[in-house]
Amino acid sequence: MRLFSVEEARALLPQVRLVLERLREAFVALRADRAMEAAQRRASMADGHPVALPTGTAEEERKRHEETLRECMELLDGWGIQLKDPERGLIDFPHERDGVVVLLCYELDETELAYWHPVETGYAGRQPI
Repeated sequence: MRLFSVEEARALLPQVRLVLERLREAFVALRADRAMEAAQRRASMADGHPVALPTGTAEEERKRHEETLRECMELLDGWGIQLKDPERGLIDFPHERDGVVVLLCYELDETELAYWHPVETGYAGRQPI
């Protein structure tokens, strides 16, 4: 497991933000696609008509969103960053603090990397750096 210094994590943040924005956009779009498909299935079951499967553009869009999600998750993983919530853009950078591994915590809408938390407490245990 890679451990980041605060400086390393902050230096990587501009690149990470771009990935998190793409990831969030694809995640939200894919969730909307799946909700639409589920609604179509429910409607078709209610009226007794066969389920219409996504075709053409809808299917291509869904596959594109899935591929974007995969690419973004692989980038974060390759950097050693832990993805916690794709919709919020919530990530953790493993970090050593006073000889103990903790997590530097960042959420996409924050202006800077400013928090850390113990591994055991998660987001609820966030403290200022």
